[in-house]
Amino acid sequence: MVAAVVRRDDGRFLLSRRLPDSHLGGLWEFPGGAVEDGEGPDEALRRELLEELGVDIAVEAPITFAFHRDPQRDVVLLFYEARIVSGVPVGKQGQEMGWFTAAELASIATPPADAELIAGLTKKRERG
Repeated sequence: MVAAVVRRDDGRFLLSRRLPDSHLGGLWEFPGGAVEDGEGPDEALRRELLEELGVDIAVEAPITFAFHRDPQRDVVLLFYEARIVSGVPVGKQGQEMGWFTAAELASIATPPADAELIAGLTKKRERG
């Protein structure tokens, strides 16, 4: 799995909300998805954001990774810095999306695999 950490010039982060009937439904997450056979992580991330949010992105440096195990699955999630190069994000599959400050990230419900990254982003904000 791959996820994009997209930050606007004002410091807000792009998150989308998982559809209610999906695994971990209703939680907010950094947008992304599964890497398909024959794809690299950057190709998968570009495809997923185009399909889900209607934006073309430039995938930049990897940030970190997370591993999470729950009764339904094991998830290894690769987080990459990314920036929007064209389009305006819209939930093309009916999902909500929004821009959140680092402080707001700490107070919204997110999947466990996103929690460590969010904690790190919140600490960076506190240190200035």
